[in-house]
Amino acid sequence: MQKHNIYNCKTHNAPQSGSVIFYVFLAIALMAGLAFAVSQNSRSASSGLGDDRIRLLATETIGFADTVSKAVTQLRLRGIAVNAISFANPFLSEAQYGVYNARPANEVFNPSGGAVVYQAPQDGVTIAPNAEYLFLAGNEIENIGRTCGAAQCSDVIMVLSGLRLDICTQINDLLGVPNPSGVPPMDTNIDLDDVFLAAVDPFSYNFTIGDEAAALSGVAEACFTETTSNPDIHTYYKVLMPR
Repeated sequence: MQKHNIYNCKTHNAPQSGSVIFYVFLAIALMAGLAFAVSQNSRSASSGLGDDRIRLLATETIGFADTVSKAVTQLRLRGIAVNAISFANPFLSEAQYGVYNARPANEVFNPSGGAVVYQAPQDGVTIAPNAEYLFLAGNEIENIGRTCGAAQCSDVIMVLSGLRLDICTQINDLLGVPNPSGVPPMDTNIDLDDVFLAAVDPFSYNFTIGDEAAALSGVAEACFTETTSNPDIHTYYKVLMPR
C-alpha cells in the first residue's frame, strides 16, 4: 500500500496561503490609496476653487461689465450727454450715484433707460464679502482717449476691487491681457472714492492706470494688482466712456 507523504500536503497548501496574503495586501493598498485620494480632494475643495468654477466666475464678471458698457453706449447714441448718464440704483450702497428713478431715461439701471438689471458680484469672485461694482470718475487709463493727468482726461470706468488672485489672472487670460510671470500686471494705485455722479462737472483726477504697467497701456479692460495696498489688492476695471 502506498503511503501518503505529509510533505506533499504542505507543498500543495503553500501557494494558496501566499495568494491569500497577496490579496490582503492588495486590498490594504487599495484602501489606503482611496483614503489618500479622498483626503486630497477634500483638501483641494477647502483651499480654493476648481478651474471650471474660476473660469465661470471670471466669464460672468466680464459678461456683466459688457452688458453695462453696451447700455452706456446705447444711452450715448440716444443723445444723452456724458455728464448726464446716471448709475443710480436702489441695490447699490453708494448714495452718491444719485436718486434712482429721478431721470429714468438717463439711468443705466432703469427699465426706461439702459434697462440693465444690477447683479452683485458672485460669491467667490472677491476676498471681501459684500463687494460692489463701482462706477468711477477720478482715474484715467494710459493711452485710452486723452492722457493728460488732469480731470478733463479722466475716463468713466467700472471697477471691482479685492478680487481673488486666481480670478484676476483668469480674467486677463480670457481678455488676452498678459500676466507677467504668471501674475497680473502691477500698477501703483487707483482711486476708488470718486464715484461718477451725473452733474455739470462730475470728473476729478487722482491716478493714471497703465503709466507703470506696460501691459495696461491702451487696454480698456483688464485686472491688475494695486501695489500700494497692504496686502496687494487685485482690481478689475472696464472703461465705459473714454475721454
